[in-house]
Amino acid sequence: MAEHGSVGRIRFQLRQLLRKLWVRVSCFAALGLGTAIAGWALRGAIPDDLAGWIGADAIGTILQIIASSMLTVTTFSLSILTAAYATASSGTTPRSVRLIAQDGVSQTVLATFIGAFVFSLVGLIMLQTKLYGEGGRVILFLVTLIVILVVIVSLLRWIDRLATLGLVGDTVTRVEEATANALERRLKSPWMGANPLRGAPPPEAAALHPDRVGHVQNCDMQALSDLAGEHDLRIYLAAIPGDLAHPAQPVCHVVGRIDDAVAGDLRDCFTLAAERSFDQDPGFGFRVLSEVAQRALSPAVNDPGTAEVVLTRMLRILSPWTGQVRPDVSFPRLYSPGLDPAALLGDSLRPIMRDGAGVAQVHLAIQRMLHMLLLQNPEVFAGPVRDLAAESLLLADAHVALDSEKARIRALSDQMMHDLDLVVVTG
Repeated sequence: MAEHGSVGRIRFQLRQLLRKLWVRVSCFAALGLGTAIAGWALRGAIPDDLAGWIGADAIGTILQIIASSMLTVTTFSLSILTAAYATASSGTTPRSVRLIAQDGVSQTVLATFIGAFVFSLVGLIMLQTKLYGEGGRVILFLVTLIVILVVIVSLLRWIDRLATLGLVGDTVTRVEEATANALERRLKSPWMGANPLRGAPPPEAAALHPDRVGHVQNCDMQALSDLAGEHDLRIYLAAIPGDLAHPAQPVCHVVGRIDDAVAGDLRDCFTLAAERSFDQDPGFGFRVLSEVAQRALSPAVNDPGTAEVVLTRMLRILSPWTGQVRPDVSFPRLYSPGLDPAALLGDSLRPIMRDGAGVAQVHLAIQRMLHMLLLQNPEVFAGPVRDLAAESLLLADAHVALDSEKARIRALSDQMMHDLDLVVVTG
């Protein structure tokens, strides 16, 4: 019964699977194995005297070199990746390590090294069993040359990537890109194709509770819509990507009659996991960026410059949000909460203000960021800007040591409040 919307769920799961390192390694290893088998199968299609003419007799030595060198390079590369993960975890936040582990260049390079190793092993085994013949040696020799070229290109890409892998700047850039992509997707459809849910669901709506604890990583809106149409339901989402689901808290409210089977199908439309995901959850990206700034402001690090960089990255991520987005309803039977700019900014900026309470540089950067957001999109950001600017000013008055720095912060805040009053009057 829940087959209607399974395509979206399968697409999400497939995207998650393709980010696993072992998947790419397995693909390259299978390619090497298939090439070796193809060389054996096509051995009769190549003239035997061609092998001596192109020097294919040396293929055994070449394969031995590839096998020994690729094993060493792979072991060395894995140790580098482990060190990069540790560096990123201690220098930024453990939540950012996932993006480094999913780095396409690193995964492709490692997969190439291991695939070349497996390819050379299979080739050596086939050569020792005398199954190739002279024609098969030619095919194996030509494909080996291609493999060597791919390995050389991978080594060059790997050397270039090692210059930045695991550094704070590189990690922050990865988080910024993932967050910007998630926000861009949500801004295209803030209510994920459903009707805007403003206020509480109807009193007659029945709560549907999940059967386990986990963060919502994906909502299969198409499957929910199909089920709603099939059983004449109206569904009001109570949990969207990023929210923590719990058996005591509903994931949605349903108007209409449902049995246990339909309730199970509805639960299956919500993908729950132990951790939040960057894909449909821009709030998680902002939270990770906030953690990077908090780590930089800790007494052990004392790097307010990184916190200022993080605030600039947040502003850059929010810069496409230049107007109030209108609903684009694709699923008329569904109702969903939208993006909450107050929660998005408050959850990420308040911890930075707390940890940088005595750092004037941080308050100045926050006031500038909030002012730019106000000028950019007063319709969306006016409310949270007013509250957060006032909180920043209170913290600065209480914790910043120099009166001159307090005066600079207050001047920026007063200018912003003046512009905010003009916006309210004009509106």
